[in-house]
Amino acid sequence: MKKVLAAALCGAVMFLLPGCGGERLPYAREMGDMALMRTMGVDTGEGGAEQLHVTVSSGRRARGLQGEAEPPLVLSAERESISGACLAMQGLSDSYVFYGHVDQLLLGEELSRRGILETLQYFSQDQELGMGTQVWIVRGGTAAEAISAEQERGVESRLSTIQTDSEMGMAGMTRTVGETLTSLMEDGSAYLPGLVPGGDGALLEAGYGVVKDGMLAGWLTGEQARGLELETRGGGAAVRVTAVSVSCVPEFSGERLTGLELACRLSLRAEESWGEPEPAELCAAAEEREAARISAALEQLKGWNADCLGLARRAGQTESARWNALRAQWPEVFPELEIQVTVQASLLAA
Repeated sequence: MKKVLAAALCGAVMFLLPGCGGERLPYAREMGDMALMRTMGVDTGEGGAEQLHVTVSSGRRARGLQGEAEPPLVLSAERESISGACLAMQGLSDSYVFYGHVDQLLLGEELSRRGILETLQYFSQDQELGMGTQVWIVRGGTAAEAISAEQERGVESRLSTIQTDSEMGMAGMTRTVGETLTSLMEDGSAYLPGLVPGGDGALLEAGYGVVKDGMLAGWLTGEQARGLELETRGGGAAVRVTAVSVSCVPEFSGERLTGLELACRLSLRAEESWGEPEPAELCAAAEEREAARISAALEQLKGWNADCLGLARRAGQTESARWNALRAQWPEVFPELEIQVTVQASLLAA
């Protein structure tokens, strides 16, 4: 699989495959004649396993000289490939359907369980798409349903809000096509954020889907999801985690890997006035809570034998002389590996 993924990454640079529209954008087109698509959803097709159902959505569009807003344009088609579906959608609109602005990708859960590599590779190699496209999995549903649920307001607006909130630390983590392909190539697994439609149709965060060997293995939710976030970028509750450093130290018996010490150092900042308890008690509570969260996430990942956190790679950086032995043993020992998690927190001055 690593050879396939490496080829996909190289293809992103070489631009070997044709564009989504099948040809370059005609220069004679005026901007008013184009439908600029922003979001693409990919599901398994109703016509069988060999079919893909592709849905695209534009942002809210200006109408007339006054620029009045009208609902997004949503198109869909089912073909054997994404490129075939994109070409078919050209005939569904009076405007030229342009895919060069697509930077949001939704994947249906059924498609994700069957495999997402083909879709990710297409984005990495297409002339009009790219590795910087943000990716989400629609938990328990289809991408087409998610796009339709937000059709009036525009799904791209909601996804942009989630992305902005994520960058500000106010929402869960997001991932790009490039980041996902790199994790799959280096670690054999990756995590992707999940979304579900809420009661009013607005898309809501729904934990993280763990992808192993290109296929969805399962979901991290609740405390497990918080543990993944903390180990990756930080999290928080009564106090906010402002910085995280993690060290992975492997333990060997001879050349046999027997355990792993995972040490996390957290810098905390109080969200509100402390009052009671004392700062030392806040740190102790944070250490206990976050260690439990990380351990819960690790236990589930071990059950799937999916190292989407790259622990083997990090441990190899600590014990570079034993990296070859560690890498060879990892798939066999990771599910049963004894991982000692320690968390040390310090509270920054207000």
